[in-house]
Amino acid sequence: MTRHLLLEFSDLFDGQPQPVETYLAGMGRKRALQCVAHLLGYLSKVPASDRDYQTEWQQLFGPHSQPFADQVYYKMRAIARASQQKVGFLHAKAILQLFCYCFDLPEEETKTPAELERDFFKACLALNHFYIAEQSQATAEAKRLLPGHELAALSLGSTFSDAELVNHNLPNVTIAQLIKSVRFFEFLAKEARFAPLLQAFLHHFRCQTWQDFFRRLGGIIRPVMQSENPGTIIVEVPKDEDFEDSCAFLRHFALPEGQPLDTADFTSLRSTPLWEYEPGAFILIFPVLVLEMLHKGLYFQFSRVNQALDKGHRIKDWRSEYCDLFSEQYLLYLLLDAIFLGRGLALSGNAIKAGWQLAGQAEPDYYFRQDHRAVVFESKDVLVHKDAKAGHDFLTYLQEIEKKFYRDGAHPKAALQLLNNVKRLLEKALPFDTDYDPAQLSIYPVLVVHDRLYNQPGLNEVVDSWFQAELAALAATGLPIQHVKPLVIVDVDTLLAFHEHFRDGRMVFEDVLDAYLLHIKPANRVVHSQAELEATILGTVHPFSLFLENYAHERGLAAVPEQMLYELLDIVNEGAQDE
Repeated sequence: MTRHLLLEFSDLFDGQPQPVETYLAGMGRKRALQCVAHLLGYLSKVPASDRDYQTEWQQLFGPHSQPFADQVYYKMRAIARASQQKVGFLHAKAILQLFCYCFDLPEEETKTPAELERDFFKACLALNHFYIAEQSQATAEAKRLLPGHELAALSLGSTFSDAELVNHNLPNVTIAQLIKSVRFFEFLAKEARFAPLLQAFLHHFRCQTWQDFFRRLGGIIRPVMQSENPGTIIVEVPKDEDFEDSCAFLRHFALPEGQPLDTADFTSLRSTPLWEYEPGAFILIFPVLVLEMLHKGLYFQFSRVNQALDKGHRIKDWRSEYCDLFSEQYLLYLLLDAIFLGRGLALSGNAIKAGWQLAGQAEPDYYFRQDHRAVVFESKDVLVHKDAKAGHDFLTYLQEIEKKFYRDGAHPKAALQLLNNVKRLLEKALPFDTDYDPAQLSIYPVLVVHDRLYNQPGLNEVVDSWFQAELAALAATGLPIQHVKPLVIVDVDTLLAFHEHFRDGRMVFEDVLDAYLLHIKPANRVVHSQAELEATILGTVHPFSLFLENYAHERGLAAVPEQMLYELLDIVNEGAQDE
């Protein structure tokens, strides 16, 4: 439960609450950062469902902090009992902000351990106070901007700035990042024009092959997955003949001294999520950010290396090459081919472009039809500017989302691009498929995104509302839209996790879409208790990723593409015995 605990603990403060820097003064940089890293490790490892004020209290306070710690405990207990809700005071975004503040502290230490814990608690409450104020401002603005979508507005307004920091499953993130990273290196190695970029990247990290780079990065990833106790995760470089070389490699991912830190979207922590607190000893600041270095961080690493190349070898538009050629035409096509080929008519955007001329409009990014059901895909590997998701300015965020997924000025984006292809299906104007009755065809418009950032509650409803407004205009022209389904946002990590189950027939993609649509639009559903009613209402804003994870779990299907994972691990380990 998120609430203004700062106000309820006002009796523990001398006068008015002070700025965060006031509570941190005298802590000593090294000890303060170690304390924050422990809290971040705990938050990253322990699911929110398993945390409350008691477990959080145990992470912060030791026996030397009584009687202050006892005051906190009993006050928290009273609040929890009075509200009959779960109460806590540690939140990932606030604690990441605390790390940023502590990184600027001087090394001099004047506080006792008890004073440090007391003032850390006060700093947490102060940062939570600002966090809640931002949430309140954002949700109020969301309700104003999204009339008729109250629950979606509340959900999106309260999560848009930190959903990916809070909602994660470390094993699932690891598998997705691992597979996408290997596929990315395969993609680069296949084309000769990327050779100078790949070689410059390997030279920068002093690696012979990309498999070598990958295995060395695994020295950071393994501790995250193998750690059983929540708390600080430390990588200590063995003091052998490779000590200096190993340290130099890890320092590419470590915060440099004096680095200014962004407390809104944590840009520096995302690209350098390690802290070398002693020579050869690296603390993993926030484990989920460390895991995302496997692939998500690679794009930015390669971008920097590309900028340093001479013009003759530099990739002119690296962002476009990465999004179009890798994200869509390499990774997504591979997954969708596995899901659909052999079941019906399945065509990639490249196959459509090569075989048919579509007058004046872009082809679908992928198309599938079996009998009376067709699925039209639009792929968008897009980034939301960090200022748009800083925390309180929901209007800017919504405008950014509109530009990515609806329209950017006169340029149609995902929802409108899907609508255009739905229209052509209804008009039988797509030359590669005309053997169907438009009035009987069920059409599923699917927007594929490439970042789990967009697995936010309420986002699907908002984007679909734009699609529905445009679809209503189509109905006015007399086209038979009655079997056009709502737009569904599907992230590529979810496709990756479950594509083998779809491929092998343990699940059918269109059936899952139908089940999801019934879940988010439960018309005339009978419920048998207040708890079931509340769960049904909350389910209306669930992202597809959460629904499918639960749907598959109920059928005993794990979110692990085992065959692909084993194949790629063999590729990564090629040549390891020769090192």
